[in-house]
Amino acid sequence: MKEFYKVLIVDDEMLIRQGIINYIEWESEGYKIIGEASNGEEALHLMELYHPHIMITDIVMPGMDGIELVKNVKENYPETEVIVLSSFEDFDYVRQTFQSGVADYILKPKLNTKELLDTLNRVTQKQKKAANVSNSQSSMGEICKKIIEGYQSIREMDFARQQFTYDTFTLIEAFWNKKETSTLSITTIKKQLEKQLSKVEAHQIPLQEHSSLFLVNFNSAELPQIKDAIYACEKDVDSTKLKWIISTPFKTIDTLKNTYETNHLTIKQYHFYLPDRTFLFYDDLPEAAETKAVFDLNHLIYLFKHKQFQEAFIYLNEHIGLLSNQYETDVFEFKSWLENIMFNIIVLLGNMKYDIEELEAEKYHYFLEINEAFHVRKAISIFDTFLAKVERKVRPTSTETTSNIQLLLDYIEEHYDSHLTLSTLADHFHFNPSYLSSYFSKHHREGFSEYLNHVRIKNARKLLKETNKPISVISEAVGYSDHSYFTKVFKKLTAKSPSTYRKENKQTN
Repeated sequence: MKEFYKVLIVDDEMLIRQGIINYIEWESEGYKIIGEASNGEEALHLMELYHPHIMITDIVMPGMDGIELVKNVKENYPETEVIVLSSFEDFDYVRQTFQSGVADYILKPKLNTKELLDTLNRVTQKQKKAANVSNSQSSMGEICKKIIEGYQSIREMDFARQQFTYDTFTLIEAFWNKKETSTLSITTIKKQLEKQLSKVEAHQIPLQEHSSLFLVNFNSAELPQIKDAIYACEKDVDSTKLKWIISTPFKTIDTLKNTYETNHLTIKQYHFYLPDRTFLFYDDLPEAAETKAVFDLNHLIYLFKHKQFQEAFIYLNEHIGLLSNQYETDVFEFKSWLENIMFNIIVLLGNMKYDIEELEAEKYHYFLEINEAFHVRKAISIFDTFLAKVERKVRPTSTETTSNIQLLLDYIEEHYDSHLTLSTLADHFHFNPSYLSSYFSKHHREGFSEYLNHVRIKNARKLLKETNKPISVISEAVGYSDHSYFTKVFKKLTAKSPSTYRKENKQTN
């Protein structure tokens, strides 16, 4: 009889469970649904009964949530691979589950037949490889992999403690963009590394594709030579596409997992934000920007609803600029933020009756490209492509009502006699001050202050011609509290003093 991979579905929403169950013809694809559960407690009961190969679980559930469930399953059923489902805002929870050994994740908005099958097939391939490994004696690198993933046996841990000669450890990793055509191989890198570090012990850890991770054991006195070896190794391998990491040295194999999770992965994500850096070593990391990027989604929604699109785009670009300098920001979090903004913009435009058919059709392609982006420039480039299409769709037409800029200009015409500043107007009309300043320079060939002076002097000229009010009264009436300053501005713009202007225009009349 044909054997199937047994699958357990866990989600507190029945419609989600039924949707997953009905997405594909499970048995024709080599899988069999053995049960469904609405919470963690039910899932553990079914785990004990059926020992499934794969569990697909939601993160946020009442009672025992997905984080606790994953931890329990990986402790008691380490051979079961776990796929988590999450919304955009759940990335903090997803990150915690990866520390417990989750195999993969799927964003709920991306959940469809192809995405589900691709993920399942990746996981089952991993299980096949693990099964093949378990049939032979585990190497030191494979034991290190288990230590990092947190499911090594007591016997394997004791074995590992006895295998090393020297007093210091570090993790060295070479990795590359999976989309780049590369002749590199882990074997080549390993040979070059061992050649350069002939007096150390190096064990390759088969943890990720498109990467070569090594646990290196050496005498602490030889630490300075480690960097030199990496520089030489990179030159021998002769590839500008390769990125290198050296983690903080540590003293015992027992701290391997903690070093990898809290130090090595942090250093690795720096490469995402620094695409021009080939080497990132534990003692040579750039400092992140001190200002933390705080984003107000409600403000963005307000700008869109009031059709202040240029201000919205400026606000987005300013925040992306801040995020790009926050090197310690989780890469998954950064990418999820971009995807979440795209998702919200499409929903907003749909509610505002714009044509979003093209954006809807392409959004999952954008999400996929952002998820696979090797560095920050690529991710932002994809986001900019999306924003460019949005900008074309919201570009004003002749049938639209007066723009917010025109409302602001009308406001100046009506309130020129008040105390007006660029900042107060920007706040009142929800513009970005820098955008407003550049608008006046670009469209009126002058700054805001000069534009306001023109409006005030225009009205002063009218009062000088049509009334007999004293000049000091007119000065105050058009917004100048200082009579001498009013005279100076008037003369600069008209080449005449207020009294001369009045005299000439009275005689003309």
